[in-house]
Amino acid sequence: MTACRLLCLVVFLALAAPALGEPLAVGDRIPTLALTAPQDPAAQEQLGVRGKQTFALADIQADLIFLEVVGIYCPFCVKQAPGFKTLHGRLNKGKLKGRVAMFGLAAGATEEEVRKLVATGQYLFPVVSDPDFVAHKLLGDPLTPYRMVCRPDGTILYAHLGVIEDIDGLYQQIKGFLD
Repeated sequence: MTACRLLCLVVFLALAAPALGEPLAVGDRIPTLALTAPQDPAAQEQLGVRGKQTFALADIQADLIFLEVVGIYCPFCVKQAPGFKTLHGRLNKGKLKGRVAMFGLAAGATEEEVRKLVATGQYLFPVVSDPDFVAHKLLGDPLTPYRMVCRPDGTILYAHLGVIEDIDGLYQQIKGFLD
C-alpha cells in the first residue's frame, strides 16, 4: 500500500506543479496588464498617465519600469521600503531623471488600503491597487516583496524575490540597463 501512496503522490505533484505556476523571470515578457491608475494627480504625473482610469506598461513614458509587487500587510515589504526610498531618490536626479519609472502593485489591496499605505510615507513612488489579484496572477502569483525591472514592452531584465540589502548594487544594475 505504501508504494501505491507514493505513486499517487508523485502523479499528483507532477500534475499540480504547472498549476502552481512560477513568477515571471528574466527574459520573460509581462502580458498586457490593465492597471488601475493612481487617484493622486502627482502619482499619475510620475507615471505619465494623467487623466487615465487604467494604464498599461506601454503607456508609461520611461526607458525602464521598476515594478514592485507588495503586500499591504507584508513585514518584508515594510523592511524593504526605506531602501527603495533611497533608490527612488537616486533614480530621479541627474542623467537618470525621468528614465526609470517606479511603481508598486499592491496585490489584493483595495483603493482605501493603498491610500492608507501611501499616507504612511513608506513609498515615494506611486502604488496601484490590484484588489482581485488579476495583475498579480498574470505576473505568476509571486510572493512579496517581488520586483521586476522591465522595458515598456514588458521584457523583464531583472527579477528578485525577497528583501534586497544591496541597494547600491541594484542601482548599478539598473544604470547598466540604461547604457
